[in-house]
Amino acid sequence: MIQRRTLQLGAGMLMLSLASACSVLPEAEPITFYNLPSPQLTQNQAQPLPLSLRITTPDASYALQAPRIMVSPDENTINSYQGARWTDPNPALLREHLIQAFQQDGSFRTVTNENQALETDVHLYSDLRQYQTIYRAGTPQITVTLDAKLVDPVTRRVIAAKHFQLEQAIDDPQVPAVVKGMGAASDQLARELISWSRSSLADMAAVRVQQPD
Repeated sequence: MIQRRTLQLGAGMLMLSLASACSVLPEAEPITFYNLPSPQLTQNQAQPLPLSLRITTPDASYALQAPRIMVSPDENTINSYQGARWTDPNPALLREHLIQAFQQDGSFRTVTNENQALETDVHLYSDLRQYQTIYRAGTPQITVTLDAKLVDPVTRRVIAAKHFQLEQAIDDPQVPAVVKGMGAASDQLARELISWSRSSLADMAAVRVQQPD
């Protein structure tokens, strides 16, 4: 009987301690998820290139592989905005934005990603170096840095390579304004990538037109 009462007492004290522990645990931080604004490109009036393009997910550093919305208070540190997340990791987010932008522009016959595993004429590979807000002299600005390569998937030859860097000052440091600024910078990156891709692949497209069906 004494042993049974001891066990009951011990169980009661354990439950009490667990309840006390639960009461002092911090509440989970509320998180708001943000979509990158949809691309706002106009239809290219030129004839589409007779080429299919695959835009692969950019390679990125460990910090940028997360869905966090990144911010650098100075040149040497990188943090994230508290309570804010993208709906996808940064590289996948940018990849989908670029695909939509290329499709809106209509410069290529088809545009896909690597997940669809379709046969394509050209692959667009890239390294995402920066995709964040950076404070310079106390002023926040959106910074997007991308190293891109157009590659022939058959020969693995690099057709063209280029470094892209965009910087855009923002007046409001709050997250909604940052998200809007990231969308505008991503649109500008897409425009530059499209223009560069068209000019770099003009010769390849001309050969394709001359080939018999």
